[in-house]
Amino acid sequence: MPGHKAVIPEIPIFDEASELRAEDLTEARHYLPKACESELEIFARRQLRARRRLTLMRAFYHHHPCRLARLHLLAGCAIALGRFAGFSASYDRLGEAFMPVDSDGNPRTEGWKIYAEACAMRRPLEVRDELWLAAHMKDLEAVKLARLDAAFYEEMGERENDPTWRLLRQHMEVTIGARLMDGAALSGAVAYETAFGASLAVTVKRLFTAGWALLGRYAVEGVRAVLTFKKESRRHLINYPRTAFALLRYSLTVWRASKVFRRGVRARERGSLASFEGWNLLEEVIGDRLQAVHPMIVDFYTNPSRYQVKAALDLKTLPAKFWSRVATLLIGQGLYESDKEAIDARFRIFRRRDGSMHFVRELYCGDKMRVFDSDFIVRQMQGKPALFEVFVDLKVDVEMAVQPIENGGLSIRGKNIYFRGVRLPQTGIKVEFQSRVVTVDGIEQLNIDGQLLMQPQTRWGKFLAYKVLRRPEHLACIHYTATPITSN
Repeated sequence: MPGHKAVIPEIPIFDEASELRAEDLTEARHYLPKACESELEIFARRQLRARRRLTLMRAFYHHHPCRLARLHLLAGCAIALGRFAGFSASYDRLGEAFMPVDSDGNPRTEGWKIYAEACAMRRPLEVRDELWLAAHMKDLEAVKLARLDAAFYEEMGERENDPTWRLLRQHMEVTIGARLMDGAALSGAVAYETAFGASLAVTVKRLFTAGWALLGRYAVEGVRAVLTFKKESRRHLINYPRTAFALLRYSLTVWRASKVFRRGVRARERGSLASFEGWNLLEEVIGDRLQAVHPMIVDFYTNPSRYQVKAALDLKTLPAKFWSRVATLLIGQGLYESDKEAIDARFRIFRRRDGSMHFVRELYCGDKMRVFDSDFIVRQMQGKPALFEVFVDLKVDVEMAVQPIENGGLSIRGKNIYFRGVRLPQTGIKVEFQSRVVTVDGIEQLNIDGQLLMQPQTRWGKFLAYKVLRRPEHLACIHYTATPITSN
């Protein structure tokens, strides 16, 4: 990437935890029986740094957890037990390059700082996983630009027949070598989860086909660490038995990362992220009447991802709360956390392969994330353009009536519902979103009120709803507050 400089952290030469002791050199002699004293010292120092990295990672992820943290810790345990960094200077450099924190335990890059802040704010796991991937992908980009992966193969040289170096190569191939789609993810062509999902599938396949010797090495070293451990001098580093048990633990719990894989498969169908593109859907639907709509509303519906959003849900009746919870649990698209306090939300826009807009709304409800995703397209209905919201997974299409309202506002109201192309009978339940621009403390902001309404069309329907069942006209409302995202 022109103009981009790879930032690879320097490896500390000496610190208190990496002070060489007799047991370190004895360990090095076990793995390098024919090495000279200087080679043993280099091996021991690199191995101590690998243990120190694992110690720092465990401390960091203890306070900043996500699903993918287990995968990172699993790799750190495997490298420490296998003594791979001790054998290879390239592994030592790669270990530093993929660290989330520096030698003081602070986030090493801006990406890791953002991830740590999200953990401190107790963002949903899905958000933390995504930010972990973003930070890790940037680290991988720096590694590629610095050619640290290529440096390993140069270092390997004539050692291809050495059993240990063959294992080092296998580990490299099932980790960095499996990252087939990372370039597409960094360019925005595919989601990070999609690239990770593809890489994870390749890694698992390689491990359980050609990687049995590698898995055997981890197992042997783990058993050896437990059976032959001798208490070492006090040192603020994770010891080998704890590393072995941690490797086993993370091996049993790393399956949780499969949820990120499933998100990646789903994200692949969304298309490419389109933060800077725009769709003139309103202009296609209402034509010249668009002049009566406030410019901020027009800009918002051109691409909602350009706005910072907060949301609040107001459920006015017990049945509304019940059905909202049922919808969330059954179809995954719903919100039942009713609270007067606004919650953070994020709107994202993707471009499908056919050029249509895929709209994703993510609401952060404590440690849970509620997701609404749908396509917005324009179709011809009786010779006139009509706006449709399409829920692809549910096979449901909702025809929307769009019209300007007073004071430059806009109303988008559900008109007809189609299931698998068949129009469903109309009911008294209606959904309407009204958008208005207001000024708060001298700053314009966009307020969007999504109303769930009980509005029967017949006299008998109104009598039944309002008099007999005593239902209010307004059943629920979701309030969105949006302000433009300003680029620094």
